[in-house]
Amino acid sequence: MKKMLFSLIVAGMLFSCNQPSTESIDTNAPIDLLVANWADGWNNHDSAAVRNLFEDEALLTDDQLIATGIEEIAAKMISPNIRLVSNLKSSKLQEWTHRDMAGYTGTYRLEVLINQEVVATPIGIFTVNWRKNKSGEWKITTATIYSFAEQK
Repeated sequence: MKKMLFSLIVAGMLFSCNQPSTESIDTNAPIDLLVANWADGWNNHDSAAVRNLFEDEALLTDDQLIATGIEEIAAKMISPNIRLVSNLKSSKLQEWTHRDMAGYTGTYRLEVLINQEVVATPIGIFTVNWRKNKSGEWKITTATIYSFAEQK
């Protein structure tokens, strides 16, 4: 259950932004949209949408997991947790962009649902990095998620 909650927290780290960007950077990186897509995928229990956010050789780490490549990320983090995550939200702490790369660090909060009942409300911090691929799609290259003490 702890491992599952931590993975959910990882999911939570990439959620809907609550603060608009104050920087005016000349870039095509739609960071707020990228983070919102992450939250929407989890909140809608859409494993295909979440999986599609990662590049093939992405790296994901959390308190108990190091997963390399989309197959391992899907098997160890997305699939076991996609149906449990609800009400995933994040608040931006920092973002950056540079040409075809972008990053976001924020806090997250989510609810873990089992049989339609909230059994946990983990919180934590996460950092996500994206790279724009040759097709013009922004894909997650690395995601690091840390959980704090669980809130009830």
